[in-house]
Amino acid sequence: MRLLILNDNVPSKGLLNDWGWSVLVEGKDRFIFDADTWPEVLSHNSKSLGVSLKGIDFVVLSHWHYDHYGGLSLVGKLNPGIPLYAPPGNWVLALRWGFRAVEVLDAGRIADGVWTSGPLGGFEQAVGVETSSGFVVIVGCSHPGVDRLTRAVLDVSGHGKAHLVIGGFHYPTQTALDRLARMAEFIAPAHCSGEEAKAYVRKKYPDKFVGVRTGSVIEL
Repeated sequence: MRLLILNDNVPSKGLLNDWGWSVLVEGKDRFIFDADTWPEVLSHNSKSLGVSLKGIDFVVLSHWHYDHYGGLSLVGKLNPGIPLYAPPGNWVLALRWGFRAVEVLDAGRIADGVWTSGPLGGFEQAVGVETSSGFVVIVGCSHPGVDRLTRAVLDVSGHGKAHLVIGGFHYPTQTALDRLARMAEFIAPAHCSGEEAKAYVRKKYPDKFVGVRTGSVIEL
């Protein structure tokens, strides 16, 4: 299994990027977690990275903010009728884009080896994916707290610890990062985590820190 970062706030040479977050997950299923801000970014980067956005089994949307759903129109056009698992929100758009809308209201399993935290506060979800390396938690912006989202996914899946937590941490406190470090072997702050959070994890937990950017590939 591998994670391919289609877009992150941090750029890479030859790729487009903007303020947003999108991850292509390739394992038992191929699915996209969040879809950045612009279809053009996803289209350009997927072609440059040599991956197709066709043949996607489903999409998971962390929450209904534009820097996470802006590219969904492209994904829906290329994969008409696939499920979009998302918290309560703008389903008119989802249907217009060609998805089969699946409203996520509770924590639980959404596919073989893929679990959702459910929308914390009715707003934002994270997912956990079982891999040969361990349990991987992917978050979007972590408005409810990256530690709370990670704990929710661990609890519903029955896993005691995450191998990796990756995504936007929304400028977390050091206390939240310390709690996260107790739940995860590796930590990859991205998107809206902020430079202070990255520096804190890198300094206090150097063996756990994983740097990612647009175009990064993580093999699991």
